[in-house]
Amino acid sequence: MTKKWCATLAFAGLGALVGCTNSSSSSASKQETAESQPAKVPIPADSPLAKIKEGMSPEEVASLIGQPTSRGAYVTGKAFIPFHYGGDNSRQIFRYKGMGTIIFSQNSSFSSGYSVMEINYDPNEKGFE
Repeated sequence: MTKKWCATLAFAGLGALVGCTNSSSSSASKQETAESQPAKVPIPADSPLAKIKEGMSPEEVASLIGQPTSRGAYVTGKAFIPFHYGGDNSRQIFRYKGMGTIIFSQNSSFSSGYSVMEINYDPNEKGFE
C-alpha cells in the first residue's frame, strides 16, 4: 500500500510540475520569433512584381515579367506524410536580380502544375542563392 501511495504522489507531483507554465515566457518567445523574421516589404506599383498575382502559373509569370535570373526547387515536409494527396508537396522559386523572389507551390500530388504562393519584393536580391 505504501508503494502505491508513493508512486501516486510521484506522478501527481510530476503532473503538477509539467502543468505549470509561465505564460510570459511563451509570449516573449513569440515576440522574439516575430522580431527575428524580416517585415514584409510592400511591392511598389512601378515594380514588375506588382503585375504578379497569387494563383498564376510559372508560364504566366515568365510571359509577364520575363525569365528569372535563376530558379530553384525544394520539397516541403508534406511530401513525407504518408497518404497525403493534397498539394504543396514541392515548391519552385524564381529569383529576379534587383526585384525579389516568387515562390510557386505544387497544385496537387497528381499534377505537375504550380501556382504563385508568395511574392517577396527585395531590391537587394542578388538573383542567385
